[in-house]
Amino acid sequence: MNIAIFTETYYPFISGVVTHIETLKNGLEKNGHNVLIVTLNPDIPENYIEQGILHSPAHPLKGIYGYGVANPWSRKRFEMVRDFHPDLIHIHTEFSLGIAGLHYAKKLHVPVVYTLHTMYDDYLGYITPGKRTERMIRPLAHFYERKFAGKTTEIIGPSKKVEEFMRRCHVHKAVNLIPNTVNLDAFREENVDPEKVLSLRKELGIGEEDVSLCFVGRLGKEKSVDVLIDFFAENFRNDPKYRLFLIGKGPEEEELADQIRSLGMENQIRLLGYIEHDDLPPYYHAFDLYATASTSEMNSISMLEAMASGLYILQRLDVYNRDQIESGVNGDIFETSEEFGKLVQEEGTMTLDKRRSRHDGVVAYTMHYGVEEFITSVLKVNKKAIEEYTVEN
Repeated sequence: MNIAIFTETYYPFISGVVTHIETLKNGLEKNGHNVLIVTLNPDIPENYIEQGILHSPAHPLKGIYGYGVANPWSRKRFEMVRDFHPDLIHIHTEFSLGIAGLHYAKKLHVPVVYTLHTMYDDYLGYITPGKRTERMIRPLAHFYERKFAGKTTEIIGPSKKVEEFMRRCHVHKAVNLIPNTVNLDAFREENVDPEKVLSLRKELGIGEEDVSLCFVGRLGKEKSVDVLIDFFAENFRNDPKYRLFLIGKGPEEEELADQIRSLGMENQIRLLGYIEHDDLPPYYHAFDLYATASTSEMNSISMLEAMASGLYILQRLDVYNRDQIESGVNGDIFETSEEFGKLVQEEGTMTLDKRRSRHDGVVAYTMHYGVEEFITSVLKVNKKAIEEYTVEN
């Protein structure tokens, strides 16, 4: 089967969506399918294909995401996709290339599978100044999503949150729930250099008896990193045994640095900045817990990577993602600062042997998120889409 995957972002840009698509591409090819990635590059003058990737010129939108926007109606790009002879188009974006994917599918008479990765209600603040304007824009955004999703054959979502979002947008199609996955092997303890881990712990000042927490992700408002910082400061101010490390970059980076300074927590909370994805495994293994206060996630890739590394997850309550945490097995849920503090302190009171046992249990839990299971589920949806399209047309 020839499958064209449309995405606004791909390597060298790094994000959870990029990791997801790379995993999908590799899995499909391993199963004998041909894949063409169709993506944007704001730094090129014309379309070209290299190593199975169709790069398309775009206008940069650095003020929003560091991404770009392209002309959905590019004839040259269409001809390149047409010559690939896709049996199915899989779109991972609702914007310029998502529109292009729908248009090409109609012209080429092939079905469309659509994976929704983002709760856009949580991102309207980036394009709408003020709560009042945001409330006015939201119905239009839901209308657009309804029209867009209505033109697809099958929809995939990584969590029940997608079903809830589609309901709000009055989209009546069923959602195929397929949890995200990661390349678990890259994060397994046996594949991570222990000397690098020890070196990092020493460099970061983490002692054997300390409790270190990390968060990995984009430093934007929707991630609620400010809440995580406040909760940590309220519970562990002036207790150097507890440390919080934040990995990533984003528009809130300076504000978060100011927040840390104003709280007088520079010695316990550190912004480590952007770290290349291939360099992340030893960082995860240098920490004890993964914590997030974000309620905007669908099915966080960073959280899955942390679990594959054995990190117990502390997640702020997100009703529609509640089932991603099995209390006492792979993590726990908190709502208040007090609950957060107790969960962190629980790690601090454990013996090293108990910490090790918890670590091993989290790693075992990640077998639910294997690549083979993920690819098998996607292929079933692809087959269903082709059968459904054939019957309807």
